[in-house]
Amino acid sequence: MRCTLVVPGLAAAAPPTREWRALDRLGRNERQMLPLDRLLIAAAALPAECAIAPIAALGAGFDPAQQYVLRADPVTLIAGRDDVLLAGRVDDLDVDEAAALRASLAAHFAGDGLAFHTPRPDAWFVTATAAIPVETSPLPAITGPLHPHLPRGPHGGTWRRWLSEMQMLLHEHPVNAAREANGRRPVTGIWIAGGGVLAHPSATSTAGAHAAGTPLPSWSLYATPRAAGDLLRGLARLAALPVQPLPAGFAALAGSTVLAVLDPVGTPEAVARLAQAWLDPALAALHRGALAELVVLGDGKGEVRRWSATRPSLLTRVRARLRGAGAQ
Repeated sequence: MRCTLVVPGLAAAAPPTREWRALDRLGRNERQMLPLDRLLIAAAALPAECAIAPIAALGAGFDPAQQYVLRADPVTLIAGRDDVLLAGRVDDLDVDEAAALRASLAAHFAGDGLAFHTPRPDAWFVTATAAIPVETSPLPAITGPLHPHLPRGPHGGTWRRWLSEMQMLLHEHPVNAAREANGRRPVTGIWIAGGGVLAHPSATSTAGAHAAGTPLPSWSLYATPRAAGDLLRGLARLAALPVQPLPAGFAALAGSTVLAVLDPVGTPEAVARLAQAWLDPALAALHRGALAELVVLGDGKGEVRRWSATRPSLLTRVRARLRGAGAQ
């Protein structure tokens, strides 16, 4: 088996201490030039400029047809001394909260031709009746003040104005007042990214080669039910491929070549759970020969990392056993 695990947030959450060594035990640690979503797009052999949002929308259960659509992630923003900072994405909205926020946004922006869609409380998208293309920054790429990451291009000013209006509308919203009273982070802004129109290139039905040379249709695909798995589900839907629910850990994966999008991690504790359920068993399988290659992709703090390892050579395994025997 060859296995690729995609773990959103891992590059930011993995602690650089000896308390957790699973990533250190992987042979290579390389910085990637493409965002995590773009690496999945490359795995499906779609054009590099392919829009992310419409494919993710499809994977979330919302078919945007030929509408211009962007991701519209609910976020918490913090006013700094000189700029606005991002505290993070809000992932714990319930159905009623998401519906109430969406209704307020929809009523306010109806005259601008914007419509908001929440196929799940954690999956948000916005469509425009008239395509208003804009250059954006993906949410995981944001570090520091927001201003350098705001919408750009000929229509950037329009979208920046709309984002400011969204902040003002959400600031005093009853949903946020209730959340703050309960000690939960409010939704004080919307972050747009990945805009475009859904394309159905013929290549997706026989998706091309993965970076490692394996065609996507030959992969066994697994994805978290959360928003992080939407892009893979959308890609699989375009290619008419099945996606399995994410199991509890590595031991339940099956297939000769596996691609799995795991739950995001945001704390050292979450990374430790990831190590226990996924990475430690995978490394053990690598050592005993049940796994030929392990690749782990993670992002965070504005960068993407790739950890990888192959099965140790016979000489390396013999030396490790001799060292172990000598220590007894």
